[in-house]
Amino acid sequence: MRSVWASLPQHRWLLLAMLFLEVVGYDILFDPDWGFDSYEITVPKELRFRKGEQGMDSSLWYLLQIQGKKHVIHLWPKKLLLPRHLPVFSFTQEGSLVEDYPHVPNECNYVGSVEGSQESGATLNTCMGGLRGILNIDSSYYQIEPLRASSSFEHVVYLLNKEEFSNQSCGVVDEETKEETAQQEEMARIESFHQSYHHQKILELVMVFNWERFVFLQKNFSRVVDDAILLAAIVDTYFQDVGMKIQLKALEVWSNNDKIFTHFPTLAEVLGQFVLYKRIALHFRLPSDWAHLYLGIHYSDAVAWSWGRACEEYHAGSASSLLDVNILGPATWTAHEVGHCVGMRHDEEYCQCRGRKSCVMGTGRTGFSNCSYHQYFKHVGYKMSHCLSDIPGRGYVVERCGNKIVEDQEECDCGSTEDCKEDLCCRPDCKWKEGVNCSTGLCCHKCDFLPAGHVCRGEENECDLPEYCDGFSAVCPEDVYKQDGTPCKHEGLCFNKGCRSRYMQCQGIFGTTAKEAPHQCYDAVNMIGDQYGNCGILNATRYQRCNRDNAICGRLQCMNVKAISNLPDHYTILSTYLKTDNLLCWGTGYHGAMIPHGIPDVGDVNDGTSCGHDQVCINRTCVDVVNLKFDCFPNKCNSRGVCNNRRNCHCMYGWEPPFCEDVGFGGSIDSGPPGPMAEEMFPSFRVKYIMLIRVFLFVISVIFVVFKQLVKNLF
Repeated sequence: MRSVWASLPQHRWLLLAMLFLEVVGYDILFDPDWGFDSYEITVPKELRFRKGEQGMDSSLWYLLQIQGKKHVIHLWPKKLLLPRHLPVFSFTQEGSLVEDYPHVPNECNYVGSVEGSQESGATLNTCMGGLRGILNIDSSYYQIEPLRASSSFEHVVYLLNKEEFSNQSCGVVDEETKEETAQQEEMARIESFHQSYHHQKILELVMVFNWERFVFLQKNFSRVVDDAILLAAIVDTYFQDVGMKIQLKALEVWSNNDKIFTHFPTLAEVLGQFVLYKRIALHFRLPSDWAHLYLGIHYSDAVAWSWGRACEEYHAGSASSLLDVNILGPATWTAHEVGHCVGMRHDEEYCQCRGRKSCVMGTGRTGFSNCSYHQYFKHVGYKMSHCLSDIPGRGYVVERCGNKIVEDQEECDCGSTEDCKEDLCCRPDCKWKEGVNCSTGLCCHKCDFLPAGHVCRGEENECDLPEYCDGFSAVCPEDVYKQDGTPCKHEGLCFNKGCRSRYMQCQGIFGTTAKEAPHQCYDAVNMIGDQYGNCGILNATRYQRCNRDNAICGRLQCMNVKAISNLPDHYTILSTYLKTDNLLCWGTGYHGAMIPHGIPDVGDVNDGTSCGHDQVCINRTCVDVVNLKFDCFPNKCNSRGVCNNRRNCHCMYGWEPPFCEDVGFGGSIDSGPPGPMAEEMFPSFRVKYIMLIRVFLFVISVIFVVFKQLVKNLF
């Protein structure tokens, strides 16, 4: 590995020297005015392990030498950052709108940490080849970029200036009364954060790049896309602490000229024009939760500005300057403006993040402060932020015949003309072929409806219920399952379509010999309040201690563990020995930083699990079972069925819904008609078949006897 550290003086001729290096083979761009202190060249080395040695295959490990020290970077994929196909809109020289879907590899965006560093972080991508992104090592920030002209995987690592934001400002002015300020100060001193942390939000973001920025990137669309993805990834990393994901929904590049007048003296005036443009043009093509404009222009009043709140369709948006190759500064200001759109105000003196004052809603980059946490959770609790609860779908797709998505006015969509040649049901004009009744759906087979009684969705487990086709539609009835509170095996209860039992949960984690541990284990572990024993996560580093009544609903405790199971990466296992009771308790750890990455928690006691006589765990609290509102007593369905999650009877075979009083084929008013069982469908045919077999065997026997007699007479 070659590493050269250069601390360069603040001279203008230096930029010319760097440009000369680019001409002769290195694409290093350096200017101290861009917020860089220095740079060095390094060659990242990917560390490869035998399969299973380091956990999940999707993790990456790199060895980097920076400032003479070797660092191991552990990376794992970001989730939901990009839609399946990222739409990029641009304009021809004549002004016509062009839509493109550039190839972006799956799982090329990563978040991670630096081993051995007390305070570290990494947001990197490999989307365009090489490593590109931001590293935080012991509070020093670095930007790493691949040297495109290098044949030996060389990268340039820039050290970012610690005072980068000191002379920059946001234009937003907080308007609040003295009473509100006093209340804010009081709330900022509250130690625990709002429980909304457990409900992840997702903000769909549209980015727009103006003409000057496009020119700065040498009119290279790939570089624009690369910048946009990295900007979104860094903003997403900032928001992982509050449990909100950022998804880059689409890009628009003003590739022929700016669509608004951008050469006002102030950014506020430009933002006013952009919000108007968003209202009359952008929102109808690219509906989103938020839109941000990047400008390759310096303004006198502010480096960034925002108006309005997320989920406001028209009068909202943000803008910021993006002048050079420094990506962390603009990304942090984007996070700052997005913070405003989800209710965060500028930090006051008493606000702090990780013991520091340099927080995102001030003029720093350490993270969001305790003030920002409280303001965010308060804001997302309002109905006005409903769009943040929407799960992103397939992303933006232009409605048209041929995109393989059945839209309004279409009966089917088989794709291109070539694709449709192999389709039995659909024509290229998105109409069904003659005689066709359907082309898709669980109750459609070979272009026709499946018969009534066909099982279109079977039972997944004992707490699920089957659904049946009705013979007149291609659509399978909506999924239904047994009502919450229905008893199931191992003294469990059905809850959210699953049988909740400590016994089964322990076996699922630790193997078939494992059993549920007694209450002593729960008291000893869950009343501590750390990642191994708690009754809830307050933030990325703080946990709610359980009181004695609720300890049984905290983290799962098991015993009789004979072997350590092969859990996915990031999980840790804790064994606790209770000397007084001679008990060895087993559980798993889970920390708050795992939530934004979509890593499921297998070690929390499942909601719906019994925690005592007529008691059940709900949200880490042991409550009365009446909270499940279970009302399916035997007389409701005449002891001939169970209730589904819509509180309707699902009858056993032989009885008819809705109340299982009359003879019928079972099912419910929600499941579709089951129809007669297969063995009862053709009883006369079965009788005839059996009789035919008997006659055949009799004839064979007669022939055999006659043949035997003839042979005997001959000899």
